[in-house]
Amino acid sequence: MKIIRYLLLMSFLISFVLAEQKKVYFYTTETNINDFKSLKVNFDQYLQYFKNYDFQAFNDRKTFEKHLEDENIIVILSSWHYKQIAQKYNLNAKLVALKKESITDTKIIVGAKGLTYDGTLTTAFSKEYTEGIIDSLAPANRFDLLNVPKEIDALMSVGFEMSKFALVSKESFELLKKANSFLASKMTIYNESQPTFRMLITSKLKEKYQKELIDLFTSMHSKVEGKKILNMLGIDKIVILTKNDLKQLGSVK
Repeated sequence: MKIIRYLLLMSFLISFVLAEQKKVYFYTTETNINDFKSLKVNFDQYLQYFKNYDFQAFNDRKTFEKHLEDENIIVILSSWHYKQIAQKYNLNAKLVALKKESITDTKIIVGAKGLTYDGTLTTAFSKEYTEGIIDSLAPANRFDLLNVPKEIDALMSVGFEMSKFALVSKESFELLKKANSFLASKMTIYNESQPTFRMLITSKLKEKYQKELIDLFTSMHSKVEGKKILNMLGIDKIVILTKNDLKQLGSVK
């Protein structure tokens, strides 16, 4: 009888733990992450400060979105992607990435001076995201896309005439001006997007975990493991979205 009771108790405890397991799903069209293994290792180490969290990164949009039907999840994604799927999957934006004291970013099409608006365009972003930005900045033009690992690679490809144009963040171009003013002086901005929010942290967690969610991400910059993650993501810290920010995003709640 004692053995049966013990087995029943263990079964209940295991079921309870599994039921309360919280997943952190990551997929973004704008952040250039090639080493998902290191990202997971660092996230898992950081999540040990909290209870029952597991991190999973995706490099395929369809696979990622299949998991968004799950409950009790945190979802990290680009604001561009969020606006497309938030209503469908009931995602609620809670926090946003901060870099250089700004939660927004501007994308630009940059190229050598005096070019016709066509030819090869280099990008470090996903094909879908790049095509979406191009449609808004140059709807009458069609470019041959060349994908590279990082935004600096896209800029260098223009500088060394491997492509005519590059789609990059405005801040990346500003960094090139500081690092190589001669190369940057040979380029000009052909068009730029409206500022958009940086990477978002969204939630489908139970209400009782909402405070923990805020603590988990807003304290990330204060821990060694957290700083490693932020560095990999190319951001400085994560902050809470204001009511005005949420209104602009068209938040579910």
